[in-house]
Parts: sequence; structure tokens; C-alpha cells
Amino acid sequence: MQDREYITVLIQSLEKKKAILDILLDKNKEQGVLLTDEGSDPDRLEENIQEKNDLINQLNKLDDGFQQIYDRVKPVLQQQKESYKEEIRVMKQLITEITDRSATIQAQEQRNHNFAVKRFSEVKGNIRKARASNQVASQYYKSMSKLNVIDSQFMDKKK
Repeated sequence: MQDREYITVLIQSLEKKKAILDILLDKNKEQGVLLTDEGSDPDRLEENIQEKNDLINQLNKLDDGFQQIYDRVKPVLQQQKESYKEEIRVMKQLITEITDRSATIQAQEQRNHNFAVKRFSEVKGNIRKARASNQVASQYYKSMSKLNVIDSQFMDKKK
């Protein structure tokens, strides 16, 4: 492969990373809705988390591939800046857009983390209340069942 082809692959890799980050932004928005809506489907939340995990794995693979190719063409880019001026400009622009999206995703992730902590503490509280209610109901029924028992000493044995 020639240097120009490697640089084209770098640009394509950055464009693909940007596209995956756009999808990740949407998945984070969806996750925020799922975490704040008490009526949301827990299975959908789990699917969302898995989809995000798959996207992150794709990003990691892209980053690894990008780094390998960049290491190969870095000397050429440094030595022949003028020859690759337009490609370098495009890569810088894409890297800026990727950085912006990454910062937005980090903010979304922090918000979603806070939503998750709140949601799970509410669920935990509801479980405690349900257990306490079950215990009270159980004790009540035990107490009530004892009232229905008539001791033999009070029974009239004459007939």
C-alpha cells in the first residue's frame, strides 16, 4: 500500500469513528429516557447497555487499527506536510469533531450514571417497603389466626 492509501484509510477510520460516536450519542439519550421513566422495560435497558458495549468494542478496534497505520505513516506526514496538507486538514477537522462528541458522551454517561444510582436506590427502597409490608401482613395473619382458636377450657362439655 502506498502512503496516500494509508492516509485515506486513516481518514475513513476517523469518519467511521465519528459515525459510531453519533450512534452512541443516540443510545445514551435512549438510556437516559429508560432510566428516568419508571414504566420503562428493564429488558430494553439491558439491550441498550449491550448495544453500547458493542459500539465501544468497535471504537476500540478502530482506535487500535488507526494507531497502527498512523505509526506507519507518521514520518511521511511530518516530512511531507505540504504534500498532504489537505488530508491533514481533514483529519484535524475530524479529530476535533470526534473530541467534541466524546466530551458530550462523557457528560451523558455521568448523567445516566446519576439517573441509574437514583433509580436503583428507589427500587431498593421499594423492595424494603414490600418486605416490611409482607412481614407486617404475616404477623397480622398469625395474630388473627390465634384469635380463632378456642381453647378447650372455655368449651362447654355438657351436651
